[in-house]
Amino acid sequence: MIALIVILILLLHLIGGWVYANGFRKSTLRIQPPRRTFGVWVRSVDKRRITLTAAGPRQDIGHPGTLGIYWEGGYGRIGEVIGVDGLDVTREYTQLEGDAPPICTHESLETCPPVDLEGYAYPSDPSDVDLVYREATYESPLGPIGAWIVPATDASTWAIHIHGWTAERREAVRLLPTLHTAGVTSLVIDYRNDPGAPRDPTGHYRFGQSEWEDVEGAAQYAVDHGAVNIILVGYSTGAAHVMSFLERSDLAEKTTGVVLDSPNILFAEAVRHGSQDLRFSPTKIRVSRLVTEFGMWIADLRWQIGWEATNYVQRAMTILTVPTLVFHGIADLRVPISVSRQLEARARNVVTLVETPAAGHVMSWNADPGRYEKYLADFVGKLQN
Repeated sequence: MIALIVILILLLHLIGGWVYANGFRKSTLRIQPPRRTFGVWVRSVDKRRITLTAAGPRQDIGHPGTLGIYWEGGYGRIGEVIGVDGLDVTREYTQLEGDAPPICTHESLETCPPVDLEGYAYPSDPSDVDLVYREATYESPLGPIGAWIVPATDASTWAIHIHGWTAERREAVRLLPTLHTAGVTSLVIDYRNDPGAPRDPTGHYRFGQSEWEDVEGAAQYAVDHGAVNIILVGYSTGAAHVMSFLERSDLAEKTTGVVLDSPNILFAEAVRHGSQDLRFSPTKIRVSRLVTEFGMWIADLRWQIGWEATNYVQRAMTILTVPTLVFHGIADLRVPISVSRQLEARARNVVTLVETPAAGHVMSWNADPGRYEKYLADFVGKLQN
């Protein structure tokens, strides 16, 4: 009887793991366009302030600092929190593009047009921060891929920006003014699986295992156009692409510095972390840790994810050989702060970790732009000396 119970429990966990793996492929592995979650509504708005609400608690609606707000037909920026009344949050507000956001006057929020909050904080491209840029195309093994070039006074030092999973080039706009002031030319790239870019032959995101080849193509483009020194800037999963490039590419020797923001460089840990939160769980139901582990094991068997290969933290001592600046929010719900703390512990001789209180995923700049920009400017200045 005991043996039958054990077998039944094991079978149930295997079935749960299979369901989890299917959900994981659909939500995380399968190629998809940039995501917008919406789920926020506007109660009132004028030229200087806006009151937002949600159906339930959300981290972003009360996140400290500066965020972008998007709706069909417009874009704005919200600033410091002025007041909180239950789920209603009043914040500073600036209209940037288009018409005013739709106002919800109904008790039933679902009957109103929602808006979306994002960390990018800028609606379009480098011109949003008064920088001149041009479109460019670099060659990857899969074909041509688009990018922005933001020229600066030092044509010999280039920063290559690699955005995160399902994110956009706009993710880099926040950092461009600081690098431009330092004289660094920026190359902000798309890569495989982005809209308009070639697809990976597997039909999946590979979390650095193939995307590094696109980073190599971008690095070659930079070198061909005068770059002598390269600074790699990786946001979230873009950090995995950076680490894989440094581990595998002959052009890694051109790298003189690395900047990582909320680095998703221990993929298994991010998956486990996300599975504890229904917003990020692939099944949208609470599952046990054992079911998660079975599901990860099954997913690896079926789609060759490579949990060990995507554990760049474990190999950080050999991967990171140049000064590395890491930003990470303590309140990150996607990639736990423990990942960056492990990275710092393993490569303490080159890694400087800047922890940001109350900041969410890739939101350290948003929480305190001045502090972020000072650390970044000081870091780049030391690289140039």
